[in-house]
Amino acid sequence: MNIAEITAKKLASIDKKNTVVLLPVGSIEQHGPHLPLGTKTFLSEAIAYDAQARLKSSGIESLIGPVLPFMPCQSSFGFTGIFSMGARTFSDALYEICYSLKREGFYKVFFVNLSISPDALKAVSVAIDDLNTLNDFKAYDPMPLWNFSNNDKLDNFLNEIDLESANELHADVKETSAMLSLDSDMVDQTVLKDLPRCKVNPAWEVLKGNFSYQEMGSDLGYLGAPAMASKELGKLFLDEAAFALSEAVKFTLEGNDLPELPLQIRMLLKMVDLDEM
Repeated sequence: MNIAEITAKKLASIDKKNTVVLLPVGSIEQHGPHLPLGTKTFLSEAIAYDAQARLKSSGIESLIGPVLPFMPCQSSFGFTGIFSMGARTFSDALYEICYSLKREGFYKVFFVNLSISPDALKAVSVAIDDLNTLNDFKAYDPMPLWNFSNNDKLDNFLNEIDLESANELHADVKETSAMLSLDSDMVDQTVLKDLPRCKVNPAWEVLKGNFSYQEMGSDLGYLGAPAMASKELGKLFLDEAAFALSEAVKFTLEGNDLPELPLQIRMLLKMVDLDEM
């Protein structure tokens, strides 16, 4: 159930204290020559709906907010097709949207965020820090932790086709597979089959001060091996992401705090100034 699709009367009848809000966010940016600009928004929304069904089966009510696009995405700067807000503007927008949810009586919001761009992660992080100073309100961003953590099922699948998850970062085999599974008509498969693998060591590139995909050595806007994508992998990716989101919601509803991002990511984010992005 999406907030935008219900009436005010229906909204008034919802037990808001016991209903969580899932708010998909995403960039409108290049995803190589084979994927649509809105790839991350499409995937975030699909994951939110799957997670909502999983939560429902566990007796947890949720509402999904309309996807908020135009997320900061400086990692793609230098390529064509970048439509984004500044990091501070986006962070402020998240705060205002969530404050309106609080005003309507909601208590918990979970962003559904697949971005790995440092400016995007910092924008969400700052909004959450500000929101969590409010009384009787909590905001969370669980998906980056999932993105930066090992996943045995995905790792094993990728290992079988001689790929490493850490090298599949953007418009890669995972995102491409997910889009094939979600709507194959949105993937330019005539281009896809001939795309060469773009392999980089992201940790080493960041240490060298390379934060954009171009600086890391991507000529076509992707990092990974999208040509090896499959619907089977895409379904697994979407299933695992939705499972992770629903489990994160249940974990926090039990009174737990989400684990922190890996140390190297937290150190990187400390270097990001929203007003300079």
